[in-house]
Amino acid sequence: MCDAGVDSTVTMTNDLGAELTVHCKSGDDDLGSHVVPVQGTYEFSFGTHAFGRTLFFCKFQWSGNSHYFDIYIQDRDLQWCVRCKWSIRPEGPFRWNPYQKTWEPFKWNEDHPKLVAP
Repeated sequence: MCDAGVDSTVTMTNDLGAELTVHCKSGDDDLGSHVVPVQGTYEFSFGTHAFGRTLFFCKFQWSGNSHYFDIYIQDRDLQWCVRCKWSIRPEGPFRWNPYQKTWEPFKWNEDHPKLVAP
């Protein structure tokens, strides 16, 4: 990753009602698998890319379910948060909007993410 960007943090809270296994990656980093208990959190920090290309995607697994989601897309998220807070729910991830003080729903990715080298 380029170190000329902004330092950002993603925090995910497990609001599924079941234990969650999350595995996040970017084009440069594999953060490994982490087990998150109900109402527990998983957090990671990173420096954004100077040219707006930072992307982290995660695989979420719980109780026989498996979904992917792009948890951080610099062009989408940087304007909303430097500390991005997500609530992981069965119907999809919800991002905290600090300006309106509401949770905004997102849909799970339709398929496995495909990283393209920059």
